[in-house]
Amino acid sequence: MSLLRTFVSISLCLLVAACGGGGGADAPTPPPDPVTVPPLGTQCLGGSVARLAPPAATSAGRNQELAVLACAGSRLETVQWRQTDGAALLPGSLRSQALSVAPAAVGRYAFSVDFTDTRGASYSGQVELNATAPDATAMVIRGEPSVWAGGQTSLRAWVDGLAAADYPLAQVRWRRVDGPDLNLGDTTQWRVIFTAPAVTQDSVLRLRAEATLADGRSVSQEFSLLVQPPPAAAAAPLFGAGNLSSRVYPYVAGGPHAAALRECIYTPALTTATLCTLGRLPLLGAETRGELPTVEQVMARVLVSNDWMGQRFEAFLREQDASGDFRRLLNATTAIVIGGRVRPAFYWSATGAIYLDADTIWQTAAERDTVSEAPDPRSDYGSDLAYTTLWRYVQGNRSVGGRSPVLERASRDSAALVPALGRLLYHELIHANDFLPPRVHLLLNTNLRVYEAIPANTASEQLRAQLPFYSQEMVDLGRVQFFGVASTATQRGYQPADIVQFFSADRVTDDYSYSLPVGQNVPREDAAMLAEEALMQLRHGVLRDVAVVPQFLSGASADQTVTWGQRGRVGDAGIKPRAALVLAQTMPWLPAGFTNGLAAPLPLRAGLTWGQNLDQGALAVGMARPLSATERALEADLDAQRRGARNNRAAELAR
Repeated sequence: MSLLRTFVSISLCLLVAACGGGGGADAPTPPPDPVTVPPLGTQCLGGSVARLAPPAATSAGRNQELAVLACAGSRLETVQWRQTDGAALLPGSLRSQALSVAPAAVGRYAFSVDFTDTRGASYSGQVELNATAPDATAMVIRGEPSVWAGGQTSLRAWVDGLAAADYPLAQVRWRRVDGPDLNLGDTTQWRVIFTAPAVTQDSVLRLRAEATLADGRSVSQEFSLLVQPPPAAAAAPLFGAGNLSSRVYPYVAGGPHAAALRECIYTPALTTATLCTLGRLPLLGAETRGELPTVEQVMARVLVSNDWMGQRFEAFLREQDASGDFRRLLNATTAIVIGGRVRPAFYWSATGAIYLDADTIWQTAAERDTVSEAPDPRSDYGSDLAYTTLWRYVQGNRSVGGRSPVLERASRDSAALVPALGRLLYHELIHANDFLPPRVHLLLNTNLRVYEAIPANTASEQLRAQLPFYSQEMVDLGRVQFFGVASTATQRGYQPADIVQFFSADRVTDDYSYSLPVGQNVPREDAAMLAEEALMQLRHGVLRDVAVVPQFLSGASADQTVTWGQRGRVGDAGIKPRAALVLAQTMPWLPAGFTNGLAAPLPLRAGLTWGQNLDQGALAVGMARPLSATERALEADLDAQRRGARNNRAAELAR
């Protein structure tokens, strides 16, 4: 059935003086008469800075979007929504300009919204919607309800009560109903991925999904996406339109660093000249004087694109950081950014912050709905080589770190985040402590920017000088795989057995360790990979598999025959001293002999598939156990993560 959607006029009260935005030595000016906000699709009235675009009615179980839009020439600085009537909803971020809600019950729902503009003036408005009886078969569209113009995002349509196996049997099509024109790409899938159109002011893009189910029923639904022009960028922004993926805000709104976080970490106005000094936004370690940070001190450095991201990160630190390693490592950062479209994740020495993809931190299906499914930009780097490498994390002969298929709408607890979020934190935070090791945190010149304060003789430099790796062939191949350098005929002729000879005799844990751009001589990823694998094993009992297999451009990794591989390679006698050096420099609080606890590597069985090599316990008693359907699904998800990680690495190294 079609859904008729109309928009109503709302009173928006201008409360500059009453809310503290006008101020001054003179007597306070009385607030002007309320300004009537025009319906969506007409011009803002004179003097208005924003308008509300709420739906008038909906049926229970369907999504509805609420948004406050800045008028032309205006920009909103802060937003706070509150539900004032109706059964409690879970509308995602209450500090974003747009919400997507799905009332489960019939009735009236009311909301208020308070916001400020860039001058600090304060405003408020109210909106309500009425949910009528639910349809017999309802479609709901889920996704993050706002996006920067030029940013890539995704939406997914669902049908209430439809089994996962029935989705491929249906026919679905997406189309634009109203708003700026755009290219939706493939419109015949339940998930649509697209780049938001260019706009000059806040605009609503209405999209519609229509589906015919296998039993002949027809369903449809609309989604109103707020498309916003990015704030005016500087002449040479460090975060251009293609890099500023998620709109983020300080998780602790009134925290001591909130203003600096907004200005110094993730904004189009940031240039090399305007980067903040360590006096403007100091390292967390300067604030803690090198001691273990409290969770509260960490959270005061967090920026998020959705409130739940901060809540989950805080819970992760409280529940999964018994050793204090994550918090101590965070001493080397100025901020933590978590966004639904921050992809790839990275640490950046320009700002001193780490930038995390919220896909590693969601715990419920509703939270996952707000994380973009837009893939990382893919590349064909290395596809003409005769080999590829595989990796995964394993615990108890089970692969860990993969996500369940999205159609299952499964949840996960904070412990399940460790193989994904935990390893990511170890990797990026070792980078942070490599560039700014704990020994310098209390000695930094506050007039310097982060990248200007990097000392000599960092862990990566010591590793290169004292315990270097050997294979120039693998360094050259790394430039093909991670930087797009054209391969040579010799490189294309290398067979998997040749790669095994180069790699297995060297003392690195992954081919990413060889990431070394032309013109640079300090391989920073070598240290991060060593520490990541060592800490996952010693702190969490999670081992890492690595293998060389013939190149495959289609099919599943689970079915690829292993030429050579190891489980727990970081425990190799030639590699352990290298891991110990890195950890001694970046984590000096660890006990002496910490890496002595690393287990010796376990060889994978050449000639068996990657999937058959998962259960080494079964192989030890002469059985090659086939993967279950669930395990194959997790391996398929890890395939996507591996492809993404390879391209993430190229992007990370390009910074």
